[in-house]
Amino acid sequence: ARKPASISNSQRAPSAGLLEAEREMADVEDECAACDASIRERMKNVHWVPLESNPEMLTDFAQQVGMPSSWAFTDIFGLDEELLAMVPPGAVAVTLLFDSSRDVMRKWKAEQQAAIQASGQKISPSLKHLRQYVGNACGTIATIHSLANNAEALGLPADSPLGKFLAAADGKTPDEIGIMLADAKDLHTASEASAQGGQTAAPEADADVNNHFIVFVEKDGDIYELDGTKAFPINHGAVEGSLLFTAAKVIKKNFMEKDPDSMHFNMMALVKDD
Repeated sequence: ARKPASISNSQRAPSAGLLEAEREMADVEDECAACDASIRERMKNVHWVPLESNPEMLTDFAQQVGMPSSWAFTDIFGLDEELLAMVPPGAVAVTLLFDSSRDVMRKWKAEQQAAIQASGQKISPSLKHLRQYVGNACGTIATIHSLANNAEALGLPADSPLGKFLAAADGKTPDEIGIMLADAKDLHTASEASAQGGQTAAPEADADVNNHFIVFVEKDGDIYELDGTKAFPINHGAVEGSLLFTAAKVIKKNFMEKDPDSMHFNMMALVKDD
């Protein structure tokens, strides 16, 4: 098992888990005016096998759906500067795995949402975001967010499974795109195949797990937190220096310092694989 310095690595990167996914589903149902009762009921029963928290698995899935082989996910072994310096330069996305079921994190999530709804925030019109309606798909969604928001830099082919999905999603709301994912057979097949190739035995699709994957990307000079279970993207302000170092500061302040007793934090970066 991987044990990055300063960060405890959960063996499996779930998509908020069955119980967590059901709690989040209740939250998003109220906001999903486009969903009729039958769709809501159907989505409650849609669960994918969760992706494990290791870079090989995310890279495998990403390449199956269109990411060129010149890019890959890599471990971030800690938040100290010397450890961040071990990551190849030019990271275009930073993933975070953490225990989202803890009361302190759920409380912070509600407070953060209320504060943003009261004061507003700037959101880049070019940001790609989808909501999580598929249980245990947060690792898949974090990977999709990573690629979708860097499609041009990555050279994502338009005729790839993800390229076609993004074309079909153009102009749709995050809720609508989240619902589309349940019917995206190519993405589902690739995600399930990747999930079976991890270092640990893959859990059942409806397994009860509490860890959750999110991702940080840069758009128009700002760093955004993309979490399919949140009502909207979170703009954490201007990128200072690099996405990697800025994401590290955001993670320390908004996750590690909020829940100092938790050891369940793991990060990866999407970088050029020269």
